[in-house]
Amino acid sequence: MKTLKYLSGISIALLLTACNTEAPDYQGTWKNTVKDPKLENALVISKNGNNYFITNTITEKETGKSEQKKPMPASVNDKGFLQVNAGAGVVDFAIDEKTGNLIGSGSVYKKAK
Repeated sequence: MKTLKYLSGISIALLLTACNTEAPDYQGTWKNTVKDPKLENALVISKNGNNYFITNTITEKETGKSEQKKPMPASVNDKGFLQVNAGAGVVDFAIDEKTGNLIGSGSVYKKAK
């Protein structure tokens, strides 16, 4: 009986630890890895309390002229993904643990230095 209580206690502790996994910090400027000869695309992600704002910036390489889209609110879900409602549906972003790249919306972004 003592063994059963001990194992139950360990199981509960493990479950609580698994639920408290901390989400990565998504803040920063993330440049799209797709090579376009005319445009450069970057996401600027800034923290706003417990949530984030994502601003999509498109820069013309030839002129240096930038266009910033309106900031979109985003939040971290219970799985640690950064979610933004893009109008047509929710888009999930995640940081690849192996590469450190931000992946989402069919693109791969590398953090700018």
